[in-house]
Amino acid sequence: MPNRFCAICGREINTYSPHFSMCYKCYLKEHPLFEIPDKISIKVCLDCLKYTKKEDWIDPQIKDLDYIIKDAIERFILKIYLKKATIDFNMVLDESSAIYSSKDLLKSINVKITGILKENISIESSQWIQVIIEYELCKNCVNLRGGSYFLSIIQLRIIDEKYLSIIEEALDKIENYVKSIFIKEQRHYISKITNEKNGIDLFLSTNELMNYIISFLRGNYHFILKRSKKLVGRDIQRGKNLYRLKSLIKFLPFGKNDTIIIKNKKYQIDTIIKNKVILKDENHIKYTKDFDYFFNEPIKIIKDK
Repeated sequence: MPNRFCAICGREINTYSPHFSMCYKCYLKEHPLFEIPDKISIKVCLDCLKYTKKEDWIDPQIKDLDYIIKDAIERFILKIYLKKATIDFNMVLDESSAIYSSKDLLKSINVKITGILKENISIESSQWIQVIIEYELCKNCVNLRGGSYFLSIIQLRIIDEKYLSIIEEALDKIENYVKSIFIKEQRHYISKITNEKNGIDLFLSTNELMNYIISFLRGNYHFILKRSKKLVGRDIQRGKNLYRLKSLIKFLPFGKNDTIIIKNKKYQIDTIIKNKVILKDENHIKYTKDFDYFFNEPIKIIKDK
């Protein structure tokens, strides 16, 4: 059988060589498994390690720079190939190529990307890409550092300062609840807390967080809720008005089976339902009152033991 030679480099080839009369090396040069640019630039947030290539910040599953680099390459460079699912990729960071800033922040590193054809694992190709990293704060972390950014306000109130322990207990529960939300999504946080007459004000980073807190409180307390909003500007890009939302929460200072005295008459709290309290007097006669009633009449409370 006559010898066969690569049409590109002249190397001798056999019948198992790739198509088009080329050796394996030249075939991959002419028909690469994948093509990538020489470099990519990404931005990484100094505080939370979210990253972006343009505007939308991405929260990585693992807060590790090596993981972020590989995740960015998959998302921005290899996405089209991963979608086809015909090639398996492996990435190796070349630590010897790493360049660091004066503050010991990684500025750039070369990454070797190897692709292996799934239907024929003997066919593989490797290419290098330089990853350039810039550091800045994402919008959320800028707001966090500033400590004054807020979109909504929750006002927690009680009818008299002698019942402020209810506010203190509720605040402790709210802070723990918000911490658990913040771990999952860092755009939700309490910007600041201010003391007010018969209560406190919570300044919140998002309108969604306000609704989360209200739903959380409903499972633990009875209260009057009043909502309002104030026009604070306009979103020119979306053509919509921007409003700052406010929710006033006025807690009932008693619970089921507590005793209250109204106008020198003694009542027991029989049942508390949505916006209604059912009272029972000493003769076991029942009366139904709206929540508002207890904020307009002076009452004395004897807690159930």
